[in-house]
Amino acid sequence: MIALRLIEEARAAGCSLEIENGDLVVEADRDPPAELLASLRRHKAELIAALLPRDRAPLLGHEKNESLRSCTDGFAALSRMPAPSGFSSQRWGRIINATGIFLDRWGTEAVQCRWSDLDVFGCDPDRPDARFDCMGLALLLDRAEVIALDCGGATLKTQAGPELRYRRRLLPAGTVLLWDLRALCSTTPPPLGAFSPRGHEE
Repeated sequence: MIALRLIEEARAAGCSLEIENGDLVVEADRDPPAELLASLRRHKAELIAALLPRDRAPLLGHEKNESLRSCTDGFAALSRMPAPSGFSSQRWGRIINATGIFLDRWGTEAVQCRWSDLDVFGCDPDRPDARFDCMGLALLLDRAEVIALDCGGATLKTQAGPELRYRRRLLPAGTVLLWDLRALCSTTPPPLGAFSPRGHEE
């Protein structure tokens, strides 16, 4: 694995690699070789994923291709769901459409940064519309879009203008995935716009 090789090369060159605020930080007691620095920059995403704690599974799977296919399957399941308790069909429709856009634009980066399925699709089973401490990113995309993503979180641009920061964190025990709410859903599916999950297949 190239990330592990680069980590060893960096250490041999007197460098330490750490993750701070979702970014890669290189510290050295002497000037590292320029070629090594170029490689670290080029493989930054892989290095961040390798240095993160291993208590988070990659997004919906263990291998990249499997993860991306599962993202598409999960999104398809959500698209067929009626609005869960506490959500209007209009709000749920906006969330579904925004989640599709997120997966289309940021799905690959999320996999590389080892986002978990709960990071994106987590919710409280009893109050999915109100328990913000249990919400994954998808439920915050009602009136916002992701404009940047890294291993530590995502930056959101709201319709009102200000930028917000969603930080990845351990969600409370009992947090479930959105598609596990199907038994609690109403019977009328939300109106959905067209979405084609480009780039979800290699």
